[in-house]
Amino acid sequence: MAMLRSLLLLFIVFSMGKAEVKKCPYGWTHFGVRCYKFFSQAVNWVTAERKCQSLDANLASVHSKIEQDFLLSLLPSTTQCWIGTHDAEQEGEWLWTDGTPFDYTYWAPGQPDNKKTENCGELTYNYYGQSYDRWNDVPCLTEQGYVCAKYL
Repeated sequence: MAMLRSLLLLFIVFSMGKAEVKKCPYGWTHFGVRCYKFFSQAVNWVTAERKCQSLDANLASVHSKIEQDFLLSLLPSTTQCWIGTHDAEQEGEWLWTDGTPFDYTYWAPGQPDNKKTENCGELTYNYYGQSYDRWNDVPCLTEQGYVCAKYL
């Protein structure tokens, strides 16, 4: 009887065929369980998030130094771009637009500082004229490129 069950199980497994392998859409780059794409069109933060949402994505959230470095590899040098963090709901309480936990930070020294009501997060290579790879808070109406991320 055990042999019959084993054969039946093997039959079921093999008859199901190969599991569907999900791929990133054309032009997107796979990393971990998500696909990412940098858009150079300069838009404000809200517009960037809406454009990402129209692609079934959100502005990118970052959860590790490895992911941070990967995002930087997508950007032209000296680029500043939107990522999906903001504290617009509660000053000083930073959130990701994709709803994931805010469990990692990579702010530049002294950031976020909320100068001039800065409620949106950017990833930057150029921080006050220095080559940098950190986050900064900036006014949400600033126009710059952005990185979208979507789950496979």
